[in-house]
Amino acid sequence: MNMPKEIINNTSSRIPDLYKIKDVETLKSFGSYTEVKIWVEKKVGVTLKINGWNQLLKRIHDLSFSVNENIEKMIFLLDEKEHLKELGSFPEAKKKVSALLGLQIKARSWKQLERSLKSIVVAFRNSDMTDSSAIFEKNKIRNFIHSSRLEGIQISDAPALKMTDVLEKYRVKQ
Repeated sequence: MNMPKEIINNTSSRIPDLYKIKDVETLKSFGSYTEVKIWVEKKVGVTLKINGWNQLLKRIHDLSFSVNENIEKMIFLLDEKEHLKELGSFPEAKKKVSALLGLQIKARSWKQLERSLKSIVVAFRNSDMTDSSAIFEKNKIRNFIHSSRLEGIQISDAPALKMTDVLEKYRVKQ
């Protein structure tokens, strides 16, 4: 089924960043299932083998999670062409990138693989997670939690306490 170009363009101007979509109702507000699916496929650059709104939403959430959890690695891979080639031969690299994303990438050359990876990262990245200081803070907290666990201290990554709260908790009462 060919979708008129004007429908695709009109739909794309109404749909926000994919990582911001939280529920099926939000997806439905952008148009018919076919229009939205075609737009998402166009933005991602990969054909999605799905049927229905719930599967579309699940695929969007899964890809968004994969991209944002591995954003440092993906930025590194896209930084220079040689970084992708460090993954091994072309079939091995394509397989590793597909596994990282949880999506079968169809590419016949290094350039197509890089283009596919870039379009997926751009479509799903949370702009807050591309800020290097935000990435550093996220890694610092995650590493602190894991190192504390090695010491036998259980810390959750739930909402962090402020320094004043910690000081108040351990301050000697007079």
